[in-house]
Amino acid sequence: MKIVLKLTVLLMVSVLFLSMIPSDVDVEKSKDDSSKKKFSFAAWGDIGKGTKEEQMAKMKQLADAGLTDLLPGAGNERLKELIKMGKKYGVRIHAWHWMMNVGGNAECKKHPDWYSVNSLGQNCLDYHPYVGYYSFLSPFSPGARDFIKKGVREKAKIKGLASVHFDYIRYVDVILGADLQKKYKDNGEPLVQDRILPQYDFGYHPLARKEFKDKFGTDPIDLDDKEENPAWQQFRMNAISTLVDECVEICHEEGTEASAAVFPFPQLAREYVRQDWGHWNLDTFYPMIYKKDHQGNTNWVGFATKEGVRDLDKGQELITGILVGHYGNNYADFEEAIVQAHDNGAKGIAFFMANSLDDKHLAIIKKYDIKYNK
Repeated sequence: MKIVLKLTVLLMVSVLFLSMIPSDVDVEKSKDDSSKKKFSFAAWGDIGKGTKEEQMAKMKQLADAGLTDLLPGAGNERLKELIKMGKKYGVRIHAWHWMMNVGGNAECKKHPDWYSVNSLGQNCLDYHPYVGYYSFLSPFSPGARDFIKKGVREKAKIKGLASVHFDYIRYVDVILGADLQKKYKDNGEPLVQDRILPQYDFGYHPLARKEFKDKFGTDPIDLDDKEENPAWQQFRMNAISTLVDECVEICHEEGTEASAAVFPFPQLAREYVRQDWGHWNLDTFYPMIYKKDHQGNTNWVGFATKEGVRDLDKGQELITGILVGHYGNNYADFEEAIVQAHDNGAKGIAFFMANSLDDKHLAIIKKYDIKYNK
């Protein structure tokens, strides 16, 4: 009888002890929960190419400051490495993935018909507006769409990825922000975009023109107001939107979320880059609210955030993106930008880029991580 009693007590103690040891599932769950803050902090970029110890130290530094999400532009193998490193500190990794702009991609160069065309008939494979790496595909090309969706699926299949983060999911800039215009020239002369210029007016792919004419009876190139025609504008935006929704479905099929870097708020995005993101079935939006590009201040950060939040559907989230370099040594404005994002409905803030954050920035982030999440 005593032996049975001792065995029973020993068994109960063993069960209690084992129940206190977290399983791998419990550990993963706790790390997932750590990223579900009321207000999150994220950054675009990598943690550097130093030794493993140096990289882990950088990851820890970001995590200690309160960052829970990192959006590196990296290849698949590097993403897998970062996912493993991030797990230790509860940092989720997103795949920052260029969509319409493919730069000098060798596969795409074999297919000139995949590229976007402006109203002068110039193909974006040969004509690079603004900068040499601007090589945009057309959302009207079936081959281009398949290529883009294939790339998204490859990223979405990576185990442990937080999201595939779409970037350049738009047309070439029809109009640049006021301050950005000062940095570029057009045929050797200062760039002045007080109207839509034909060399920057893209979306005239032959298939786009045919589809529009078949539906509405007029080739859009012959429209008297082709630069401003509402139907032609919306027709082109819809082609991007349907591609986005198809890519979102791919991400969800593979068990990951879909997010995107978008222009500051829906109205501006439609006018500047023909990006109708207010109608996308995306999980999370990261509007690039870069105040200096648009001659704005920290109040403009709040304004743009609020405008974006107004267009969200149930279940969608918005993370305000700011360009750290725009704040220089003005840490008070950097701090105010965080407050503006939070107070105007954002679920977090993302910094461009991770390597731009110095110790003072990180201390400010830590301050607001404690204030908003503790």
